[in-house]
Amino acid sequence: MSDRLARLRRLLTARDLDAVLVSEPADVRYLSGFCGDEAVLLLSRDAAFIGTDSRFWAQVAAEVAGLELVRSEGGEALVADLLAAWDATGGPEGGSRRLGFQGDVLAYSGYRRLRRRFDGRLVNVGARVGALRVVKDSDELQAMRRAAAIAEEALEAAVAGGLAGRTEREVAWAIEAAVHRAGGDDLAFPTIVATGPHGALPHAIPGDAVMAPGDLVVIDMGARLDGYHSDITRTFAVGEVDDDARAVYEVVLRAQLAGLAAVRDGVACRGVDAAARHVIEDAGYGASFGHGTGHGVGLEIHEQPRVGRLSGDRLASGAVITVEPGIYLEGRFGVRIEDTVVVTDGGCERLTVSAKGLRVVA
Repeated sequence: MSDRLARLRRLLTARDLDAVLVSEPADVRYLSGFCGDEAVLLLSRDAAFIGTDSRFWAQVAAEVAGLELVRSEGGEALVADLLAAWDATGGPEGGSRRLGFQGDVLAYSGYRRLRRRFDGRLVNVGARVGALRVVKDSDELQAMRRAAAIAEEALEAAVAGGLAGRTEREVAWAIEAAVHRAGGDDLAFPTIVATGPHGALPHAIPGDAVMAPGDLVVIDMGARLDGYHSDITRTFAVGEVDDDARAVYEVVLRAQLAGLAAVRDGVACRGVDAAARHVIEDAGYGASFGHGTGHGVGLEIHEQPRVGRLSGDRLASGAVITVEPGIYLEGRFGVRIEDTVVVTDGGCERLTVSAKGLRVVA
């Protein structure tokens, strides 16, 4: 944690800040080790505080080292109590302090209170704080490899008994139970199970639709372990499917492999998106692939970097992303194939390693 706080302090210097408030829960956990629900950090050039309410004082004492606990009533008082602790350390005089904050997280009412105190000396550094989490260390990667293995074990267990005659909701429940049996702390996100025409909805919610022979079924799921997430999508055939479905599946598979082949240190994220998207466009399905090709994964299921047409991010060795192109034909079916991978100097390491040829499940 001391190295992570040191990197945040370098951000203070780079932006000529006297302190930064960190209120995004994933960033708080990354910088402090605190796993509770509500806390805010304040890091200055020579002091570090974590503020929370009485529900978590003992937890902070057990989990956090190197930050001074500010005991607060919570709510609106939390930031005020942190600022009071900072004031007590001294520092720049005459109201000249510059404060960084996370604009995507801070409520507008909280921003107004800060603005009254700091006037034009507030600087939104939210994305820059989150960027500290992009490159994973060895402990983080170990947790993510385990989370990926748990997800694949759970997915296999859920489909092993067949799909025909089961509802989407039944399979989603089976996946959740299997994640816990395999040792996961929880699902990474609500599981998507979508059969037949429902599969044309990229974020379909599992319902009572029954899987029938001839359907394609999209299953998108993940596991969370020690705070870290995994993400995998596979599309299954319920018995034999028609030639059109197989042809579309092969296009998506080629697109996904092209996206994976484009991943390496230093590559523009939009280049990975383009590699996958060109395959789909060349096959005539460009209008049926609307979302980005992937996203970062870590303490959040969606985090930096973004892998899409408009992304300005670049990949860095040690970053973890998904590669997940799809084709969605309204009223007919959908296909998506997704892996979670670690970016390396010369390519990528797949964390989700199960086979990707079209699998027929009775």
